Amino acid sequence: MRNGFKVLDTDAHQMEPPRIWTEYIDSAYADRAPKVSDIGGGRREMSCEGEPLTKQDGAYPMHAPEFKQAVTRGMQRFERARAQGFNPQSRLEDMDEHGVDAQVIYPTVGGQLLGKPFHDTDLLAASCRAYNDWSLEYCSAAPERLRMAAMLPVQAPDLAAEEVQRMTARGAACFYLRPNPMEGRNLYHAAYDPLWREIQQAGLPICIHDSGSPYLPSYGDRMHTHTSGHIIAHPFEAMVAMMSLIWFGVVERFPDLKVVHVEADAGWLPYWLQRMEQHYDYSGQAEHPDLKRRPTEYFKQNFLVAARGDEMTLPAAVELVGEDYLTFNTDYPHPDGTWPAGMNDLEQQPISDSAKRKIFWDNAAALFGLPTQ
Repeated sequence: MRNGFKVLDTDAHQMEPPRIWTEYIDSAYADRAPKVSDIGGGRREMSCEGEPLTKQDGAYPMHAPEFKQAVTRGMQRFERARAQGFNPQSRLEDMDEHGVDAQVIYPTVGGQLLGKPFHDTDLLAASCRAYNDWSLEYCSAAPERLRMAAMLPVQAPDLAAEEVQRMTARGAACFYLRPNPMEGRNLYHAAYDPLWREIQQAGLPICIHDSGSPYLPSYGDRMHTHTSGHIIAHPFEAMVAMMSLIWFGVVERFPDLKVVHVEADAGWLPYWLQRMEQHYDYSGQAEHPDLKRRPTEYFKQNFLVAARGDEMTLPAAVELVGEDYLTFNTDYPHPDGTWPAGMNDLEQQPISDSAKRKIFWDNAAALFGLPTQ
């Protein structure tokens, strides 16, 4: 607890040791598991199926020296955790020091892995299982505080649905998805309906979170530096994912599906609801017969959006959308996140204590299996 507020950080990350992919994968796939490989030019990168997990050329790159210098500077504040290999104990020490009660924890390398096309989706599914088993073991150090997000092989919806069943039984708190099109399918594609059905039955939320420099289509592809691509990719992909799930009837067909958008900020939310409402007033259901109600009604039924503590637009989002539809994230321990200043920044926002309490904890706690009091 921090200054009277319980704090749930709905976007934190693992820093996966490279060994986990070979040590935790099914033995049948061990020789093909993701691993650090020589990709030429004296560079070694995480690779799978003979390809690096991240694009090495073209738009939205991650490998410019200037960008790597910024990453190095940004990671300096996590030296204690780095020295301990980002193990659970170092994470809990950081959480205790800054008054964070619980984190929802997503992959880092795993997000890049899900951004790569796979020739063998069984290998992808095995890689997801390897990460999920390792991360669940990691979070078992304090399962009431470290809430594990399971990654799904969405390139193969049938295998993703199987992994939902497996990880629900094993105690996952939620399911991590990228917002990008996969195999030419947007999130509203009918091929995903069995997956949404399985997740709805599990009663766990999906957490939509973009990741850097994918092979997948991304709004960041229009740019030619990582920074410029990152500026647009995360919020624009989140906005399109929300619109897709609403306008193409996914949340109409699956009314109990809960969706949390993380690491995309929240300042866009009032505008995006306004934009959808304008088009509903103009064309209604003309092209979207599965849209049975107004877009904002679906949003308020099915969605939460995570905010950084330092967003100058947060008071407007609270006023225009409501304090019940926002949650909090820092992106710990990534260099572009707001740890540890984000908690203080939210405390200093010109919004009510009621709004702060809901954003810090109340709005999202039950979704992630945490006590509401």
